[in-house]
Amino acid sequence: MLQLVPNLVTIVRGLCGPLVAWLLLVHDAHFLAFWVFVAAIASDLLDGFAARLLNAHSKLGLLLDPIADKVLTNSVWVALWWGGDAPLWLASVALLRDLGVAAAWAWGGPRGLRWRPNAAGQVSVAFEGTAVSILVFHGPWLEVHWPSVGTAVGVVAVLLSLASLLQYAVEGPEQGGR
Repeated sequence: MLQLVPNLVTIVRGLCGPLVAWLLLVHDAHFLAFWVFVAAIASDLLDGFAARLLNAHSKLGLLLDPIADKVLTNSVWVALWWGGDAPLWLASVALLRDLGVAAAWAWGGPRGLRWRPNAAGQVSVAFEGTAVSILVFHGPWLEVHWPSVGTAVGVVAVLLSLASLLQYAVEGPEQGGR
């Protein structure tokens, strides 16, 4: 039964995306949405830790983890754009990037191709989570225009994503890699 814990944490993380979107769009509850999003992002560390601790690694977990991450972030990107808290171009780039990654995995997976995470991609995910957190929060605090800060951090995430994509294009996928 304990072996289910990491996957349950992962599933809850994914479900937090629609919850945050609902909090933003229906209730305009940015403060609560911010804390739910931050807790969900932090749970990404928790499920991996729980899987190692409980020796509960599974193929299902490997599939669920990136899906949960994308449901979380993409739901929130759409809500941020829809609510006027993020520019359309920034939300669109994030959504299109994830759509492209999903298409590459769907095409390459059955052919035995695998792309290992690279440093630029991993750092871009951290910047994306930070950008989304800032855009969800969006102030007021310290007389800072937080939507501008969130957008600037989002631009860094986009640039790092492009660098990661270029690295993938140059290196190519692994054949039958794991």
